[in-house]
Amino acid sequence: MGMSVATTPVRGRRNRPRTGADGALARQQRRIYLPFITPALAIYLVLFVAPAFFGVYVSFQRWRGAGDQMKPVGLANYRRLLDDDVFKTAFVNTIQIVLACGAGIFLLAFAATVLLRRMRAKKVLRPVLFFPYIVSPIAIGVALGLLLAPDGLVNALLRAVGLDGLATNWLSPDNIFKTIMVGIVWVSAGFYVILLMAGVDQIPAYYYEESELAGANEFQKFRHVTLPMAWDVVSVAAVLWVINSIRIFEFVYAFTGTGDAPPVSSRTLTIQQFLVSTGGRNPAYELGYACAMGVVMVVLIVLLVGLLRRLMRRDAIQF
Repeated sequence: MGMSVATTPVRGRRNRPRTGADGALARQQRRIYLPFITPALAIYLVLFVAPAFFGVYVSFQRWRGAGDQMKPVGLANYRRLLDDDVFKTAFVNTIQIVLACGAGIFLLAFAATVLLRRMRAKKVLRPVLFFPYIVSPIAIGVALGLLLAPDGLVNALLRAVGLDGLATNWLSPDNIFKTIMVGIVWVSAGFYVILLMAGVDQIPAYYYEESELAGANEFQKFRHVTLPMAWDVVSVAAVLWVINSIRIFEFVYAFTGTGDAPPVSSRTLTIQQFLVSTGGRNPAYELGYACAMGVVMVVLIVLLVGLLRRLMRRDAIQF
């Protein structure tokens, strides 16, 4: 459909000859570059890189925080993770959010891009779809928890219209995590719809016109035009989802109640890390163990993002 794959190699700078003026300009730019970048780099190293390395160091210690002396324990914290059933549940729940919620979010986002692309009111609908994402996750979590309580509005409405059989305890240990995943999809989908639509809007309209003349239906246009040409945006959105999904905390914690610790069946890695460090009504203050969980989360993000980028690698399409 008029698409072409870029195959022309791009020459690096080292292959281009430098004139004397170019060399002098490059040296002058380097002299200016360092004074400008040094303050920002120093702040980044002090506030982000140094705490990260300190967290790795603490993961090999037994430490209850300020006022307590660190005691080296080697790999004991990591071995404890392998034997901790609560951690295993939190790990599996986190992976379920990454995969199951991710699949639901992107299916909704793809369907929305197909519908919104042809709608005249798409500029009005975009802010509406994005609205749940900009509202505080704490507020949404608490509100949904109240609506889905056994005597909440949802069950009351179901009983009022004669659907008593559908009324259930949405917050029971067997149902709560499934309910949380549905809530995560609803809260997050709008952001990825907006992100994908930004890529779709850049596709020239004549590609869709040519596909219509060829007799393509909406699914075929999405498969052969929209998806290939917006692939870079899709891959970026997928990476963002992996990172954000593993970091989800506020919505889950607020949804399950901020008093006692959330039930084990609904915990994620971030919730469990919070509870074993300084969180909950009775914090454990096991900072070494919590840092070990943090290291596991970072490794998980790196592995999943690396795998995702490798699987989604495609040749560039110029249009």
